Amino acid sequence: MTDREERLIEALHRIRQWADAYPEAIFPKPSDLYLQRANEVLQQHGMSIDRIAADCMRHVIQGVGKIVREVLQDDSLS
Repeated sequence: MTDREERLIEALHRIRQWADAYPEAIFPKPSDLYLQRANEVLQQHGMSIDRIAADCMRHVIQGVGKIVREVLQDDSLS
């Protein structure tokens, strides 16, 4: 296996770790009612579940983006 292939595979493993970080067995998926009630509670205090969800998603995609940028910056992968 070439160095390039090893680096790409390692990057894919790191991305898979992000994908598997919060298994539903430990963190069950909230129901629509659960999310609605959580949003109502947050709104009572001037907050929004959408803002929190967007920040969580941004954190994840930035982490994946960092992995991709690191592996693509290597001149041998261009």
